Amino acid sequence: MGVETVLLEEQPQVWRNLAVKADRAADHFPITHTWPAKLEGPLVWRPDSFVSEDDYTLALTEDEIAEVRAGLKHFKNLDLYGSEVSPETFPLSTLGPKLRGLALEIHRGRGFAVIRGLDPDEFSPEDNVLIFLGVSSYIGELRGRQDEHGSMLMHIRNASHSQTPQQDRPTRYSSRPSTFHTDTFADILALHTLRPSLHGGRNLLSSASTIYNTLSLQPHHRRLIELLAQPCWSFDSRGSFLPSSTRPLLHYHQGRVMLNFAREPILGLPGVKRAEGLAEATASQRRALDVVEETAKQNQVVLEARKGDMLFVNNHAVLHSREGFEDHGGDGRYLVRMWLRNGELKWDLPEGALKEGNERIYGRDGGRDHEDELGEVWNVVDVPRVAFELSERLTS
Repeated sequence: MGVETVLLEEQPQVWRNLAVKADRAADHFPITHTWPAKLEGPLVWRPDSFVSEDDYTLALTEDEIAEVRAGLKHFKNLDLYGSEVSPETFPLSTLGPKLRGLALEIHRGRGFAVIRGLDPDEFSPEDNVLIFLGVSSYIGELRGRQDEHGSMLMHIRNASHSQTPQQDRPTRYSSRPSTFHTDTFADILALHTLRPSLHGGRNLLSSASTIYNTLSLQPHHRRLIELLAQPCWSFDSRGSFLPSSTRPLLHYHQGRVMLNFAREPILGLPGVKRAEGLAEATASQRRALDVVEETAKQNQVVLEARKGDMLFVNNHAVLHSREGFEDHGGDGRYLVRMWLRNGELKWDLPEGALKEGNERIYGRDGGRDHEDELGEVWNVVDVPRVAFELSERLTS
């Protein structure tokens, strides 16, 4: 395979507000390895790579749905906490091997999968969470915290009862479309659709490998790979959980391309002053963000979300977005999100901010230590939101 030497050495500076000079994006750090001229394999896909949604969807049979019901009953009879859901406590003897196959597909194949067939209306809110935990434990057994409060679940729905304008809410609490991004430092993004929207709101996916190839194979965009790999991108994150940092967006590690990508924390929010010590994005950086966004759109796969669908995405390999949507009253679009890790199949991450942030979410080596000041909050039932912290608006 041909290669092009464009990557610069990553010099990680983690969890510090680093001042970045206005011309930092033009700096050239020492080259330490080569980038492939073209990526190949199952992670390189476009919409026409799939004949139909059946190519990436596991449609549950009636017997498998009955097995999920039995697994739920078995777990509840154990009288355990929800955090103790695992393949051992939520047995799925027939479906389990298929789910483990999906875990392989997510880590070593195309990078995403849909599970379809469950009806959330059949279960209580608590049981829906237990089923999500049980099924997903075969995909990734470790769950990560998603904010500085230790929330293990994120309830994603339009906060239509809030007087805060749409543009001043986090995207997940609005009905507006999102831009393409990855969820901070998570390994696996897991979404359970309890209710789809009346119109719109479909999930959009785009392969980081396809985006990379598009940039690499176009001479006028090839230089952007170098810029995206520079440790010069300042993320204004706020809050104590994932403080502001300056890091690369693009990584190449152990033969894998990874994008850690988001626009809002880099470009900032209208009317919100940047955190002290963080530089504004340069014109070159803004152009690079626009090119990635446009390339992602050109190669996006549109997922037709149905009630009960569970979506699992390799967050290091696949960018995601969503359409704007129309609600239908208080029973509008409603998803529950988890961040998962598979201890056996997880990707090894490069040293620096990407790895440190990942450990902040899941704990070092997948365990919480005694110095960890954050606990776990299992916010099973959605609590209506009317006010939003700045850190929420700047993170996924």
